[in-house]
Amino acid sequence: MVPAVEGRLAILVILSISFVVVTALRRFIKSRQTKPSLPPGPVPIPLLGNILSINTKKPWLTYTRCHAIYGDLVFARILDQDTVVINSQHVAQALLEKRSWIYSDRPYVATVEPCGWSINFGFTGCNDEWHRCRRLFHQTFRPDSALKFHPMQMRRAREMIVNLIDDPQHYHSHFATFTSSIGMSTIYGYQPSARDDPLVQIMENALIVGLEMMTPERAALLKAFPFLLKLPDWCWGSSIKRDARTSTNRMREMSDVPFRYTQQHMADSWSLERLSIVAENLRQIEKQDEASKPMSDTALKKTATTAMIGAYDTTTSTLMAFALAMVSYPDVQRRAQAELNSVIGRDRLPAFEDRASLPYVESILRETLR
Repeated sequence: MVPAVEGRLAILVILSISFVVVTALRRFIKSRQTKPSLPPGPVPIPLLGNILSINTKKPWLTYTRCHAIYGDLVFARILDQDTVVINSQHVAQALLEKRSWIYSDRPYVATVEPCGWSINFGFTGCNDEWHRCRRLFHQTFRPDSALKFHPMQMRRAREMIVNLIDDPQHYHSHFATFTSSIGMSTIYGYQPSARDDPLVQIMENALIVGLEMMTPERAALLKAFPFLLKLPDWCWGSSIKRDARTSTNRMREMSDVPFRYTQQHMADSWSLERLSIVAENLRQIEKQDEASKPMSDTALKKTATTAMIGAYDTTTSTLMAFALAMVSYPDVQRRAQAELNSVIGRDRLPAFEDRASLPYVESILRETLR
């Protein structure tokens, strides 16, 4: 009796493996038959593509090496997902800005919905909701609108300096807190404490998990094997499902909690409405007809969340790049400090009004942003 059971199990395993292999081969053959004209890149192997040659923890290191071999545009296949990597700012601007009418749409990314990233309209396809969010974003984040936030930005910058002096070892955490604090103040009118603020912690915890989930490699894995999201928690291979669930919960919390704070405190403070992008737009939404309000609320929440994510990632990365540059080029740091001492002296800290008088520091800033 036992040998018969073992024989049936063996047959079942063989059939399952055969089905997976045949399905993968059919996809591979079909993709080869309909292969469009693609940029150069490393030769993919059948079924797996280039996944074995990519550093999945730090994929940008792999693509940087590929740039030296293949040029500004590099093609890679991750399982059955074709990917074109843009390795040049010039090419990125030429394609994504000057030809945005061609490239405004978004490809299907298998990690967006399972990991809670649909709250970021940057992943939304070119539809009515995307147009609402994009219009709201451009109306709200104008260069002239930033002027009223300068006093708050100066206050937060000085808090960051104090934190760096008190605890220089955790400089990345201080950079992230500074970025989060400015975003929370500007977008939601929330004034975080200088350290260990609960709302800032909510955002940082969400993005630590969320950004790890949103790699092209994980997206390709879920696209090729969507059943991984259906595995029971006790099963081997279910970690990606558990991580996706954690990411979804934290991303939802990051989107809902500060938005709800603004809604609840709008009536309490005139300054909140004046110095909060969400409060300012919520007041405009109140004037709309009832049928339009839900869509406008959703668009505003997504726009606010997208702005927070973008600010956190780019500003923190810029500060990290600046710190690395100053450590790597101490002579540049000395020249910048000499200019500050000459123009401003030692009795006060620099302010926005001093930028025109600090050409060398301004050049460092522009080079860092570049």
